[in-house]
Amino acid sequence: MNIDNYKILISNLPVRQQSFSTKRTTWQKAEKEIKWLYDLNDKLFENHKTLNISRQDLLNTTNSTRELILKTIYWGYPAGMRGNHFVNILQHIELLETTLNDLKSNVNSTSNNFRELTKTLKGISGLGLSTYSKLLYFFNIKFNNNPCLILDQRLIDVFASKFYYDFPSLEKINYDNAEAHYLDFLENMNNLSIALQTQGEKIEQFLFMFGNNLKKEKIPKIEISQMWNGYCPESLLKGKQVRMRLNHGDFYESEETRLQICVLSGVQAIILKFRGEGKFRLTSKFADEIETGEILSPQNTDRPPFNNPSEVFQESTEIEDYIKAIKQ
Repeated sequence: MNIDNYKILISNLPVRQQSFSTKRTTWQKAEKEIKWLYDLNDKLFENHKTLNISRQDLLNTTNSTRELILKTIYWGYPAGMRGNHFVNILQHIELLETTLNDLKSNVNSTSNNFRELTKTLKGISGLGLSTYSKLLYFFNIKFNNNPCLILDQRLIDVFASKFYYDFPSLEKINYDNAEAHYLDFLENMNNLSIALQTQGEKIEQFLFMFGNNLKKEKIPKIEISQMWNGYCPESLLKGKQVRMRLNHGDFYESEETRLQICVLSGVQAIILKFRGEGKFRLTSKFADEIETGEILSPQNTDRPPFNNPSEVFQESTEIEDYIKAIKQ
């Protein structure tokens, strides 16, 4: 299934209005152990038994780092956290405040910064990916220029189900290795949000709400012609029509999958075994506008013309199996 089938629904989701209510009594045990918590809860609950918090409320909380951390936990865990996790986290509140503020002030956080973050957070018992990804999201932090988003067990289960074709790099994800895949998740979601002309947070909410709750209808097997039409064969097999653009290596490269094709004009369109890097020529040249009539062929040599002796694909399944073997 392609997620762009739900593009209109995703773009209209009221993400910022998503809210949860939590009771003051849920956090009273922690108030007895954390001295400052009682006074801050007095401020937040304002003599009410419950506190309702929306995503927008959290994004509007800019005057107090500690308050934002607390409200994020209340929003994410309205019925309370397991065991003694909440108290353990609050016992390290100053370290958490400093860490998040430093990241927020760094506009060019990279993979190295994320690795340092994970080392720091390992010292805070009970603060796992599901929790700290919420904090990163509400603190508007980016890594490698990709906005942080929430990654919890429900999304991990969606990616592991392989129901959507849009997350090939996350198909082997589970909660034990999710931290190692977090930056891949952010990059994938950011690229997808650009393609769908929406925000990553809306895709995240869609996956949380509907990801594994849509009936998995049997989809008719898609077959493609051995005669290349200028579009990405990998995307065509998924029911999508994606253009291929000339890159600096003089290969046509898919704007979505980075699949590359070397064209012997009028003869063969050779699907290369190595993907491109998105380095396109400044003057756009698309295969569907220029090249026609070539037969899709496999790469069987490492040197140009990459297909020697001449060999062509005989059927759609052969093309599909070949593409599946090409590393992402």
